[in-house]
Amino acid sequence: MNTLLLFGSMLGLALLGVPLIFAILAASVLTIMVVRPEMPMVLISQVFMNGMDQFLLLAVGFFFLAGEFMNRGGITHRVIDFAQAIVGHLRGGLAQVNIVSSLFFSGISGSAVADTAAIGSVMIPQMKKRGYSGAFAAAVTQCSSVVGPIIPPSIPMIVYAVLAEQSVGEMFLAGIVPGIVIGLCLMAAVGILARARNFESSPRVAAREVLRTGLGALVALMTPVIIVGGILGGIMTATEAGAVACLYAFVVGTLHFRELDLSGIGHSLVAAAKGTSIVLVIVGASSLFAWVVADLRLSQAIGQAITGYSDNPVVFLLLVNVFALLLGLFLDPLAALVILVPLLLPSAEALGISAVHFGVVLVFNLMIGLTTPPVGYLIYVSAHIAEERPERVMRESLPFMIALFAALAILTFLPAVSMTLPGLYRGGG
Repeated sequence: MNTLLLFGSMLGLALLGVPLIFAILAASVLTIMVVRPEMPMVLISQVFMNGMDQFLLLAVGFFFLAGEFMNRGGITHRVIDFAQAIVGHLRGGLAQVNIVSSLFFSGISGSAVADTAAIGSVMIPQMKKRGYSGAFAAAVTQCSSVVGPIIPPSIPMIVYAVLAEQSVGEMFLAGIVPGIVIGLCLMAAVGILARARNFESSPRVAAREVLRTGLGALVALMTPVIIVGGILGGIMTATEAGAVACLYAFVVGTLHFRELDLSGIGHSLVAAAKGTSIVLVIVGASSLFAWVVADLRLSQAIGQAITGYSDNPVVFLLLVNVFALLLGLFLDPLAALVILVPLLLPSAEALGISAVHFGVVLVFNLMIGLTTPPVGYLIYVSAHIAEERPERVMRESLPFMIALFAALAILTFLPAVSMTLPGLYRGGG
């Protein structure tokens, strides 16, 4: 009955149009008031505030700001030029460039939406001029942008690390190889479509051009090296790495590329403040939701239900994939993490599944949701840039969705893909 109250009120408020995170918060408060009427309201607010009052969460604001500085500081064109030099000669060259640009850019922005907006605003018009349909260009852009929150730095990975009490450095490391695997699966899909549709290819550029564009992009591509290397080397905490990334992005944008002006700085500060505020509210609500889940013993009930059906870790991960993909159709990824981590992580760990591997699989599942209707933000962002109807973009996205599901299967059934680098780090440490 109490479980029905929690999820029923949450669903009812969401259907009434209440933003999901506030629906989660209100449902949690209502359930506490009914189940624990003796609990003072001040304790509810303390649980909420304690969730946000974590030093590690300062890193979220810093990474948001660093990404904004880099986005507005002249990075995008240099990253795309380098990608053009190394893969533009392949059949379907501009589509391949789009994917590789997203791989590079993900190490700067850490955001799928930022990736779609930045890469799409440059690549989609270019692809249309070269004869690609706007819907196809938008589909490539939006599906390749899911890599943004997988390769470090990644806001969802930080949020998961906080919720699951895991190392941010290990979560960042765990996303590197999966991000490359996702990119290769998408490039394979482009290669197949390029042959079927007889897409163009460009002449191979000289090594000198590759070197020139590589040096132009190197300053930008050093960002993830500084962040991950500083954290794993014990030189900086995740929060300090975020602050250093901000300083580095500011210096690069203002003094090196000289494209980050006062207006850009102001817009970056406002955008970073908005993004950080949203994440903090989500984490605070997650603390209260997790408290209710623990009090109602929902995790144990779910664990017993799953293990009663099967105690096979592979079956469990398959069920998690189905559940997370369905939830991702309707929920924002961070809000979905709030619900899924306290419910499913205890069962995963009880079955011997690494929390780090589970986190990578879960985050990638929810990122796929950004490319699917009805909530998929990336569909509408890319369709707007391409001046296409969203339904046409969805249709063209189908081959790339198959590639994303293939990558998900690889990450799910081959834990070594995400666990090798964290394992090497632990062994070396």
